[in-house]
Amino acid sequence: MLPCVISRILLCRRSATSWAERMTQQAAKPGRWPQYLPVVGVVAGFLLVIGPLLATLLRSLLVFEGEDARLSLDHFIRIFKDPAIHAALGNTLICGLATTFFSLILGFSLAWLVARTDMPGRQWFEVGNLIPFFLSPYVGAISWIYLAAPNSGLAINFFKDHFGVDLSFINIYSLPGVIWVLTIFYTPYVYLFVIAPLRRMDAALEDAARVHGAGFWFTLRHVTLPLLSPALLSGALVVFVTSAGLFDVPLALASPSGIRTMPTEIFASVQYPSDFGRAAAFGVIVLCVTVLLALWQRRYLAGRRYETVTGKGYRPRLLALGLWGRFAALAFQCFYIGICVVLPTIALVLVSLTRLWTGRFDPARASLANYEYVLFNYQLTQQAIINSLILAVVGATLGVGLSVLQAYYLNRGAPKRRSIADTVLSLPLGIPGIILGLGFLILAIRTPLYSTLTIVLIAYIARFFPFATRTISAMFGSLNPELEQSARAAGASWAETLRHIILPLLRPALIAAWIMLFVIFIRELGATILLYAQGTETISVVLVVLSDRSFGFAAALAMVQLLLLLGAFAIMRATKTSIVQS
Repeated sequence: MLPCVISRILLCRRSATSWAERMTQQAAKPGRWPQYLPVVGVVAGFLLVIGPLLATLLRSLLVFEGEDARLSLDHFIRIFKDPAIHAALGNTLICGLATTFFSLILGFSLAWLVARTDMPGRQWFEVGNLIPFFLSPYVGAISWIYLAAPNSGLAINFFKDHFGVDLSFINIYSLPGVIWVLTIFYTPYVYLFVIAPLRRMDAALEDAARVHGAGFWFTLRHVTLPLLSPALLSGALVVFVTSAGLFDVPLALASPSGIRTMPTEIFASVQYPSDFGRAAAFGVIVLCVTVLLALWQRRYLAGRRYETVTGKGYRPRLLALGLWGRFAALAFQCFYIGICVVLPTIALVLVSLTRLWTGRFDPARASLANYEYVLFNYQLTQQAIINSLILAVVGATLGVGLSVLQAYYLNRGAPKRRSIADTVLSLPLGIPGIILGLGFLILAIRTPLYSTLTIVLIAYIARFFPFATRTISAMFGSLNPELEQSARAAGASWAETLRHIILPLLRPALIAAWIMLFVIFIRELGATILLYAQGTETISVVLVVLSDRSFGFAAALAMVQLLLLLGAFAIMRATKTSIVQS
């Protein structure tokens, strides 16, 4: 009897083992078509990136003579021989380098105060430092025009009327003005890159330097900053390329003074009479600079070690600042929030409540007439608000869906292939929006997509899906593959595993990525300015139109956009999600 029972048990065990092995092998094989969706997502990303870049490169080499075309370097030769272009490139380089330098200092300082010190209110400032990321650079630029414009600046007149201080020497319509506003809005980028590594850094690494007699500044310069080199260089590269290629702020602050920059030159080249070859040559030059910088960054970081977390248990310790140190840190944080958020918002509110802005606010003449005109009496703004919401909602949803597939491939695909895929899919991070918009304009012209909302949507997704992919991929990397293997061994399909296992675990990252894309799409101007047509205007485009007509109308529409962006920020806080990777 006993041998019979034992044989039956062994037989059942073998059957169960063979069944599990068959299920595992079946799960490992590419079965149903949904399993290929991550590859489809990567291929779609490749097309979105490579397509406009190849179109820009080809157009820069084509010279048309009547109906005939030939390959030539004439466009590049014209650019390098034109002294005015030299000035534009020089101004762009100055803006990019200065913005990167000041953003690195401010971003690192803010992140260090929040992550490594006992400054009071750190939990509030951790959130507050991100608010400028959710605001529009163009709105920030016109806000500072309202504050510091000669003769009509609110701050200029306030100090003159109440303190007798003449600040007329301040010229917001200048390169320093452009750098000032760009620094304000790009500091959060560095902050986002640096704060997570600072939190993960083992304080014992710095304590060891202090034990051997190193002071605070020596330790900061020779221990902390070198260990943060990957994060700082990544942030610097993104800030330099994107700030140098930003169209919004130079349009508002440099163009009125006749100061030329690369983005405004590209914009001028595609206006009537258009010169797409010249604009494309500009784009290729920017792309070459971006690639060279990225290669230099990789070569610099290769072969170096940057371990900030040791194998021993550790607990990050906060630096005690002392009474005066805490006061100084708190004052510095309040100054940044005040300059970046409070003052521009106050200026927008006061100007939006004044029908004719003269640089001084009269409460007796305050009215909602500007809001009434913008929201109810001007059809262009009504259509622009609808278009922006459509682009933001649909674009964020499609972008997150695409990013989920790409993140899956980048974390579960073959190591060699996903390394190449990650490199290509990350290219839009260093490409200015106006360059990518130019590429899609070249692709779409003479096609049914030209002058449609669809081409604007495609350009938005192509420009910004890497932000969502990185956010989702960061959390994807923390998921153990055994969770998926268990579901597949139990008979779940790939689609069921994605729906019931992966997506619920990725929910915080999905929400954060969706809100991030929604915010960016609501405020985007660089790609839109080249692709929009009558009927496809967005809020940012109409802001440019209204800025030439009336300060009050522009301020009222800017407040509408600001409320949309702050609403997205409030949703992010209500859902307890964060775009800071910890």
